[in-house]
Amino acid sequence: MNIADIEKTAMIGAGTMGSGMGLCFALTGYDVILHDISTEHLNQALKRIDNSQEVLLRESIIDSSQAEHVKGRISATTDLAEALEGVQFVLEAVPEDLELKQQLFKDLEARCKPEVILATNTSGLSITEIASVCAHPERIGGMHWVNPPELVPLVEVIRGKNTSDSTVNLIYDLALKLGKMPVKINKEAPGIGLNRLQFAVLREAFHMITEGIVSAKDLDRIMKYGLGFRYPWIGPLETADLGGLDLFYNISSYLFKELSNAEMPPQSFRDLIERGHLGIKTGQGFFEYTPEVRDEILRKRNIYFVRQWKLINEVKKA
Repeated sequence: MNIADIEKTAMIGAGTMGSGMGLCFALTGYDVILHDISTEHLNQALKRIDNSQEVLLRESIIDSSQAEHVKGRISATTDLAEALEGVQFVLEAVPEDLELKQQLFKDLEARCKPEVILATNTSGLSITEIASVCAHPERIGGMHWVNPPELVPLVEVIRGKNTSDSTVNLIYDLALKLGKMPVKINKEAPGIGLNRLQFAVLREAFHMITEGIVSAKDLDRIMKYGLGFRYPWIGPLETADLGGLDLFYNISSYLFKELSNAEMPPQSFRDLIERGHLGIKTGQGFFEYTPEVRDEILRKRNIYFVRQWKLINEVKKA
């Protein structure tokens, strides 16, 4: 399979990730068929796509004519056989359950032509284990997107133990064609790449709050207006280079031992969950969220992500 051969794609699992990824493929000119277990899920997915297109329209990323063409490229079905008919690329985004994914990929392999590439959007499960039930694991690779997938540019391309070079390269090149910023994860590791960094930060955040070093609100301000402000353009290793490796080594030599090495989340985290405080979806997490506050946070997040990506592209071209 060559990237030029891909014309039609299937998204198996049409939740937040599946619908967003499907929109990206349709925006690039691919025909997309969304598959899920119920018509209700598919209707919700199509509504999410409409809402996402509204953001892109308001920010002048697309015009109304393009939006209509995109809608015309997307169809939906609860019939897996129909979803896979005539496709050249399949991307899976079902719940993070190993047995579920293994059964699905066994089914996908049996139904799809041998040249069709099968990819999973898993955020932490082993590609090798997912593909272990298949006769041809070389055609299976990871394509991990970041929520919301239609707005965040990163895509992690993950090599399983038996994934072929041609599969990895095709997924990588496809991500580039979709306008994403892909990275190759050459060795499987729990949490892949992004989540290892994200949860390393989260562990230290819990530690700082538990120790009374800073409040939850101010901790988020440190990230948003300090580290997060510069990370879109200079990553942690570039930051060390710019600051001086000798300086960063000296700080590391005394600070590393002061950082959290906790192997389990703190009890305060578990306490929130046991009280039913699950974050924005329940109206309470580390912070409180009324429906109005929730909608405003998500609205501004989407605008920020779109404008930030536009700015990065503008600076790259400057």
